[in-house]
Amino acid sequence: MASKLPLGMLTLSLLFLVGRDHAYGTAGLAVSSLALGQGLTAPLRGRLVDRHGPRAVLLGCLVGHLTAMAALTTTADAGGSAGVPMALAAALGATTPPVGVMMRTVWHARTDGDTLATAMALDSAMTGAALITGPVVASWLSLSLSAAAPFVVLAVVSTGVVVLLLNVPTDALPPPRSGQSPRSRRTLFGPLASAPLRRLLVVDGLFVTAVTALDVALPIYAKEHRAASFAGLYLAAQSLGSVLGSLALGAVPRLADGGRRLPLLLGVFASGACALVVAGRFSPVVVLLVGPVAGLAIGCTFGVLRTLGGDLAPEGQVVETVSWLATLDTAGAAVGAATVTQVIAARGSGTALLLAPVVALSAVVAAVGWSSRAATVGRRAPQHGDGAGRREGAGRQA
Repeated sequence: MASKLPLGMLTLSLLFLVGRDHAYGTAGLAVSSLALGQGLTAPLRGRLVDRHGPRAVLLGCLVGHLTAMAALTTTADAGGSAGVPMALAAALGATTPPVGVMMRTVWHARTDGDTLATAMALDSAMTGAALITGPVVASWLSLSLSAAAPFVVLAVVSTGVVVLLLNVPTDALPPPRSGQSPRSRRTLFGPLASAPLRRLLVVDGLFVTAVTALDVALPIYAKEHRAASFAGLYLAAQSLGSVLGSLALGAVPRLADGGRRLPLLLGVFASGACALVVAGRFSPVVVLLVGPVAGLAIGCTFGVLRTLGGDLAPEGQVVETVSWLATLDTAGAAVGAATVTQVIAARGSGTALLLAPVVALSAVVAAVGWSSRAATVGRRAPQHGDGAGRREGAGRQA
């Protein structure tokens, strides 16, 4: 749970910190710089973990992260050029310790079969809980104490999480690549050489684009319909549904295997997004009531995507593979936010809400095609060292 809390706190804390002495436009650019720093460097950090082991990378990232955090909090009130907070925010994102990715790697190493599905569902539920509690804690600290107070908490939590991960039994963490077999040597493109994995990344990007479309359109819908107080409640309602859905799926891991489960969950999400579009034709209150239903499959889908990504990862490249999913999350969020805001400016929030089910249905189509293709690769994987085949054929841990 501690590894999830910074995810819910950092963005809002940065917005309050930079927005205290700069224009909110500058604060928004700083948040974008943070996301770019995190997304663009995630595969590199994952590759370093696969190659050199987690200890050196986690400690190195932590030192850089704390340094960037200290520089940001001490220079944010200095005024001057907007480039300084943007550059420091990018550095803050680029040095983020890959604790989320490592936590999912631990789940893969310490579980198997049904327990993996339950563990990943729990992981998604904790993420949803952090997205509810994190902004509340960040806003309370920023407004009640000081804009720098959340960063003190973030520094303590980040340090604590790294220490906890480094004390996880070594068989639950990936060894350095020097200890891997020769056939695991990476190609130029790393895990992207796998066609099913590339298809899975496309599905992930489409899904995150659809989720972001809802996250951006719903608060503006509330404002347009004179219900601005509902803006935060809309997002909280979806997060609540996401937590409940993840816990429910974790309790029945045999519902379907990963390949069939993904298009099923995406279909549930698309149906929920359609229900939100219909609810928007009635009133903001109806939209609020439908919110948990629309969010039911969000956390579950994220968990299944991470599970399948880990299963399909080439030998010795699990962390980098899951990191690529994080990068596609960032890209999908950027595309979704940019597209929705343009549609809202031209047609209003009602039309923008339609984008979510349309993109979600595109993800369903991509997932159905990916499922059959991945199944074929999984059957052949024992001959080529594929992660999914190892799990099915020899019971080895991804």
